[in-house]
Amino acid sequence: MFEKDMKLEEQKFFQVRDFLDSEIVRLDALIREYRDDIKEQGEDFNRDNPNGGMYSKMELTEIHYDMEKKMIYSEEAAMDIAFYKKLRLAPYFGKIVFRPRNSNNEKTVYIGLRTLQDPYSFEMFVCDWRAPVAALFYDDFDGEAYFEAPRGRITGELLQKRQFKFRDGELIYYVDSDLKIDDDILRDILSSSSGEHLKVIVNSIQREQNKVIRYSDEANLLVTGPAGSGKTSVGFHRIAYLLYRNRTELTSGEVIVFSNNDIFSSYVADIIPELGEMPINYASFYSIFAAEIATATVGDYYSLADDVIKGNEERHKSASFKMGEVFLSYLEDAVEDIEPEYEDIKVYDRVIISGEALKQRFAEDTENSLKSRGERLASYVQGVIDEYFINNHKELYAVVDEDTSIDEDTAKLLKKLRRQVKGEAVEMIRRATIVDPVVIYFRLLKEYAEKNNMPCLLDSTNSLSKGVVEFEDALGVLYVKSILGTLAVLTGVKHILIDEAQDLSFIQHTIIRRMFPRAKVTLLADTNQAILPGLNTVDKAALRDMYDAKALSLNKSYRSTKQINSFAVGLLDEAEEYAVFEREGEEVDFLSGDAKALAFLVHNESEKGRTTAIITKTADDARGIYKELKRSIDSLRLCDNKSCEMGNAPVVMPLALTKGLEFDRVIVVDEKGSFTDENNKRFLYLASTRALHKLSIFDLK
Repeated sequence: MFEKDMKLEEQKFFQVRDFLDSEIVRLDALIREYRDDIKEQGEDFNRDNPNGGMYSKMELTEIHYDMEKKMIYSEEAAMDIAFYKKLRLAPYFGKIVFRPRNSNNEKTVYIGLRTLQDPYSFEMFVCDWRAPVAALFYDDFDGEAYFEAPRGRITGELLQKRQFKFRDGELIYYVDSDLKIDDDILRDILSSSSGEHLKVIVNSIQREQNKVIRYSDEANLLVTGPAGSGKTSVGFHRIAYLLYRNRTELTSGEVIVFSNNDIFSSYVADIIPELGEMPINYASFYSIFAAEIATATVGDYYSLADDVIKGNEERHKSASFKMGEVFLSYLEDAVEDIEPEYEDIKVYDRVIISGEALKQRFAEDTENSLKSRGERLASYVQGVIDEYFINNHKELYAVVDEDTSIDEDTAKLLKKLRRQVKGEAVEMIRRATIVDPVVIYFRLLKEYAEKNNMPCLLDSTNSLSKGVVEFEDALGVLYVKSILGTLAVLTGVKHILIDEAQDLSFIQHTIIRRMFPRAKVTLLADTNQAILPGLNTVDKAALRDMYDAKALSLNKSYRSTKQINSFAVGLLDEAEEYAVFEREGEEVDFLSGDAKALAFLVHNESEKGRTTAIITKTADDARGIYKELKRSIDSLRLCDNKSCEMGNAPVVMPLALTKGLEFDRVIVVDEKGSFTDENNKRFLYLASTRALHKLSIFDLK
């Protein structure tokens, strides 16, 4: 029976592969046709229109539109060809046989990364993993099975769930499973080596993960779970699902992922294209600072994190207060109470609106932001100036006429004067109303620090004198801009994915909500992985309430081996109630020695072809270890907040840069108890949970 089924499955594979080959040929011919058409249109245009001007604007627009459309189609076809060439090696990973209730017809569906359907006969070879019926493959059923279709719930009986293993374009084996994705296949997937990019997990999505991925896009969603529960992968697969489901309403260009750093952005950059969608956008607060604070250089988050991890209590205390609700409430009130100082508006030394009158009118208008109020005041002033010129036309005409030469047009000069007075008035109001937010923030910070006897808040002003605004102060400046109404508001963004949401402070979440008021949000968080608890948002309920989000939990960890998971969980003050996928591995090593012994350990591991991270507590520690090891390990790389080249070569990196990443082997360098000291358990937990297969704690002597 097995041999017969295997032969049938091989025939199916060959059929799908032949279809892909034919599609590649068809698309390649289509690309050549489009390119020939574009070339011909260009030649016709140059021949018929040698000197320009022979075509109307409408004709030029039509020609341009047609050529641009064909270029886009060519690019899309080229992307499809590249995707199909990958699919030839493994065109699908699952199969279900389903019989709807009250029907004698069985429906057989093969499930893969993308729908493969003959464009002429409409024969369906493979169904996209995001299609409603594909949910049957991921959900566990005991008895009656169902899936949610556009026309409602379809119930029936799941007769077969089959998983396939392909290698190098060959079908190796298949496994039939009754209720869930087979554990042996899952172990096989999890035991594979880490790469330099986040993996696609469509062939191993678990039931609880599937629930998150397919959750309604009508509400904001908070996804919590322990390290290794697949939150990041699930978040990106959810984005791919939403792009598939809402094809006409959501595009890749309308999605933004907030990432911790450029290292993480490069680590996850390929996953959406691997899932068959166009690339999405990535942003960090540092990129926002660069766009919003043009008058100064901004310090980055990792300088702050490194300082706090080193034990800089003064900066920790100062930053924690600046990012908290008390200080933000003070800024809100103080900025709202700012009273701009306006100048008198004059025409030929006659005051038509006094500065005091402008100030009073501004104070009486309390609706919206300072920017909006200033714009309304400017509009009002322009009307007053127009009215003044109309009511005093003869008098002003006489004055202007007296100053004109005999061949000048007095009426034109009078209009020019009115435009000039209005322009200068509007500019004066703009300057007075919208002052430099950096100046406002530091002025208010100084006033608060002096009034409340908190001199530590002013330590960062030393950096300001050098033209640098530290990270925590830059957040305050952005918050001031949001109150002033000058912070960019990006209404074109429709969905945001925030990874490691617990690492963002209250003020960062507030700024995101104000910058992207129309966007739905998916948050991924594990409060046990908050790298700076005093600065981060470690209260799950608070995080949920900030976004009025629905909360779902992933309660099983898949990343690390049983041995690594047991060690990591034991580091937490209160062990979380979550399950661990049982995958046996090597025991956690506790080693000691000098730099030569550490180099020997790293060299041996890199010889096995597995990705290795040497994790230190601080950036200074990383630089020191790198300098020592580089002498004997030429391929060794150093990751810092400015650059990091990920790959198979061993890498040294500080703890703060490891968030969201995973490696086959992790060596935690415990220099002078930097990780194993009682106060550093949280840091050791973070470092340990980066390891997939092997963890070593190395006491550097």
